[in-house]
Amino acid sequence: MAEEEKNEAEAPEQDEAPEQAGPVLTAKEIDKMNVPKLKEAALAYGGRISGVHGMDKTHLIRALKEINDIPLVEAKRTSKIDRSAVKQQIKTLKSMRDQHIEAKDGVQLKRVRRRMKSLRRKLVRTA
Repeated sequence: MAEEEKNEAEAPEQDEAPEQAGPVLTAKEIDKMNVPKLKEAALAYGGRISGVHGMDKTHLIRALKEINDIPLVEAKRTSKIDRSAVKQQIKTLKSMRDQHIEAKDGVQLKRVRRRMKSLRRKLVRTA
């Protein structure tokens, strides 16, 4: 009886092993891998991750971390601004700058240039 109980207890563990069917990776290992190695590791999971060849590095890292039950942690300095909107503002300010140069309006020109400079700094700081 004791042997039967051991066999029954071991049976579910053996069923879980084929589900894993891939390397057990840590978060550090996943983050240090390059794209070809990430794709190799994702393919080793035998169909549990679909579309591996079309994924970029961030998608591959996210998929591997989900399969290995590693919590997804965002970067500490995640940018909360909309970079494309800031770039669009800079473009409009450039056209305003050109208008002020043609009109020889030094005061407004200085304001526009200062605003452009602050927006460019903002982009660099959040990069």
